[in-house]
Amino acid sequence: MTKYTFNYCVADIYEQELATWGKTIAGMVKELGLDGIEQFVYSLEPLKKSYQELTIGAHLSYWPYWLDFWLGNQERLAKIFPTQEEMYKYFRGATTRDEWVEVIRKNILTAASEKPEYMIWHVSEATIEEIFTFQFYHDSFEVLRYAADVFNRVADSVPSDTIMLFENLWWPGLNLQEPRQVKYFFERLNSKNVGIMLDTGHLLNTNPELRTEQEAADYVCRVVDSLGEDAEKIKGLHLSCSLSGVYQKSFTRKVPENCDFFTIWQHLTNIDQHRPFTTAASRQIIDFVQPQYVLNELGHQDLHELYEKLKIQIASYQC
Repeated sequence: MTKYTFNYCVADIYEQELATWGKTIAGMVKELGLDGIEQFVYSLEPLKKSYQELTIGAHLSYWPYWLDFWLGNQERLAKIFPTQEEMYKYFRGATTRDEWVEVIRKNILTAASEKPEYMIWHVSEATIEEIFTFQFYHDSFEVLRYAADVFNRVADSVPSDTIMLFENLWWPGLNLQEPRQVKYFFERLNSKNVGIMLDTGHLLNTNPELRTEQEAADYVCRVVDSLGEDAEKIKGLHLSCSLSGVYQKSFTRKVPENCDFFTIWQHLTNIDQHRPFTTAASRQIIDFVQPQYVLNELGHQDLHELYEKLKIQIASYQC
């Protein structure tokens, strides 16, 4: 039976909002008719508050660009990071790749303390420059090869009863555009307790021609079908709609002069929209994939907004 969840991160701002609102996460789960939450666990230390009884999945920390650090490519790193101190801060204090492995291991152990049935690991590589230019230094095979190497170094930290699900993005890596790449990646993994978390929005971002939810659902189903027997590795869905083709075709392929955090975030959210499905197209995707887990992963400024968007998407696949 499929388990349905929504995304939540233990953060002071959300905990305070819940208190002011007079709601609890358990109450939201019950009101929405869901089974629990997928918790975003970015900490290396014990969490301030445990939601173990509600946590079905745990989303691990994610470094959008890491491959040159792993390969020791100092020339590239000097272009990406203004100073070594900034680089070490980005890798959570790690100064070598062995130290970074230990950072990842600590994150896994923190997530494991919530007793999730699955964990999420992004497989991708794109620098700030590349997300604007779409000119990528590393190709998907490189990203997949070395992402497998990193995972194999920490695989023994994943509890035996927890499956690691690797999530697709639209950058080089596990973008699901080439079935042979999916096979290549999973053949390199030492663990058998692994699978795919198919993020529908991320997949839709690979096709800027899509304009409607029906076109989106048809595209997701075609891509899944193209994977052949490897489609069975898809154990879960991160369900959201992203029809950003007009924006993707509109922006200039160069880094803005004032490239601050807000500019980067606005650019990313214009591409990766995390909007709720509003039609039965969502049901088509769920029925075709038949996942064990469905996370309603929707963008929001606060929990009130998330709650309303969740009701919209849930209604779309319950119709």
